[in-house]
Amino acid sequence: MMQAIRDRAQSWIAWVIVIFLIIVFALWGVQGYVGNVGGTDVAEVNGITISERDFENQYSNYRNQQRQQLLKILGNDVDNPLFKQLFNEQVMRQRVLDGMVQSRLLTLAAVKAGFNMSDEQINDIIRQVPVFQQDGKFDKETYKQALRFQGMSNKGFKSRLKQDEITAQLVSGLSDSAFVTPAQIDNWLRLQNQQRSFTSMTLKAKDYQHEANIDDDMIKAYYEQNTARFMTEEQVSVDYVELSAANLSDQAAADEQALKTFYEERIADYAITDTSNQIATLNALRDRLAAGEDFAKLAKESSQDTGSANNAGKIGLISRVDMEPAFTEAAFALKKGEVSKPVQTSFGMHIIKVNSIEGEQRDVSHILLNVDNKKLRTRSFDEARVEIEKEFRANASERRFGEQFQLLSNISYEQPNTLEPVTDELGLPVKSSEMFTRRGGTGLMANPAIITAAFSADVLAGNNSEPIELPDDRVIVLRVKEYQPAAPKALEVVNDAIIQNLLNDAGQKRVKEKSTELLLKLADYSSLSDLSVLENATFQETNTIKRTEKKLPRELVQALFSMQRPEDGKPTYQSVELMNGDISIVALASVDDADVSKVSDEERLAATRKLTQQVSARDVTALRTDLRQLADVVIFNKKDTNEAQP
Repeated sequence: MMQAIRDRAQSWIAWVIVIFLIIVFALWGVQGYVGNVGGTDVAEVNGITISERDFENQYSNYRNQQRQQLLKILGNDVDNPLFKQLFNEQVMRQRVLDGMVQSRLLTLAAVKAGFNMSDEQINDIIRQVPVFQQDGKFDKETYKQALRFQGMSNKGFKSRLKQDEITAQLVSGLSDSAFVTPAQIDNWLRLQNQQRSFTSMTLKAKDYQHEANIDDDMIKAYYEQNTARFMTEEQVSVDYVELSAANLSDQAAADEQALKTFYEERIADYAITDTSNQIATLNALRDRLAAGEDFAKLAKESSQDTGSANNAGKIGLISRVDMEPAFTEAAFALKKGEVSKPVQTSFGMHIIKVNSIEGEQRDVSHILLNVDNKKLRTRSFDEARVEIEKEFRANASERRFGEQFQLLSNISYEQPNTLEPVTDELGLPVKSSEMFTRRGGTGLMANPAIITAAFSADVLAGNNSEPIELPDDRVIVLRVKEYQPAAPKALEVVNDAIIQNLLNDAGQKRVKEKSTELLLKLADYSSLSDLSVLENATFQETNTIKRTEKKLPRELVQALFSMQRPEDGKPTYQSVELMNGDISIVALASVDDADVSKVSDEERLAATRKLTQQVSARDVTALRTDLRQLADVVIFNKKDTNEAQP
């Protein structure tokens, strides 16, 4: 039985479910679990709509992820031309919408193929999620509270979870059918472990910048032709009102009569398993232990854990994560030789003895008494007083929050040009933010949903935003206080940056020309080494690499393994443009395929798995392509896609 306790506490399935749910929330957004609350649709996929709010939420998440990744790569340099080139709003919006369309198509295909999940299977998945549990067991109130905090409905959550589960079944089934032949594996290993030997010389673009002659006319022309690269960021400040359930909870009156009425109306909720007999028995055993009786003897005599009763009640060494929380907390609070008070877990009532302490582990024994979960008793009002008041306040707060949320939504929508009626009706003060950009500000203004709303076309046009739901049961409505559009920076401000850009461009142009000239002259030199000395270039001695080489620039490795094999002992030459604008001229001297007979079984198995995954991915991609070509997709909002017709 104790092994079962450990298995239950450490169940890998539970953690897989947690990770799955995180991914689900990230992909679909909270609104996917609530349903479309107002707004319009951006697309229809075989009759199934994609709401504008669902799209905007997912786009906001994706946009912020992309921005953070790019800034991390570029050292937080938002003025870097590469950032402005890659951070393309239209491209990102198209990418997100395409992904949402594909997700809907896969779900529909899975349903059509007969994949399904019963309500009970969905319930089983939910029951195994640790965040929905108390003391290792599913807790309905915890589940409801978790959904409520995220603004999700039970029906919507289960519906979307079911969709994702059956979609996963379809993809998994397709993936499991993929296979590769031994010949394909041999060929892949031969190429994957292939070695190529080369020498190279590198021409640095900055060494050719001095040849450029830059004058004021060039600077002005560059400024006029590239004004978009020298813009200030648009900024906005907002006025907003905030509705918080926490504040409403503090306001809820909780007089004694109201609490008793609340208790009487829900008296069945305060029934608990009757453990009085087990507690009395265990306390009697503790008294006998205190009087000097042997724990092993009493465990054999009284414990209902058949796995440990005949072994002095021993469980063995445990860590803080091995057992259910109640068991662990009691055990780790004891000193060596001490016995706990009765402790309840999902397996019954225990008393626990610590035999020894070994670092962060405890060697423990226990006596277990089973509990009849069907035998209940109702706690008295006084016994449950603290819990009753907490639930009373939460209930009152939730009801009041819902009422005020509706009022906030209605008033801010019906009078979209001001927040004053909201203040008058709900008593919520109008707060103001500092100016911030699309990268966000501080505090609340760093929230992606708030940033998206503040810069939305509707809000910039002078309207109130829709209610924006935040964590911890908070909602805000905002409107623009001040807006500063993006504008060109003055020429004198960006003059030095333009000069550097012109020097960079000139150096890169000249180094390309030089590399072309040198490739034509290679026949006049005995080796790249001689040529590099003449050109004062950096020379790389003979180097032998595999495709997995990490120390050299990626673009150089890719070029080397795409070059033709040398013939008649003569090297193959090619120039390679590096990411920093420099040019490497490489001489490929030899190509040696791997001897597959020397490949270990472990490496062959890894190759088989990798190739199978590639085939599987190809099959899934092919399915996506086929589904898209055959689908009836209508795009309603042209700003979100380049597709103009069904």
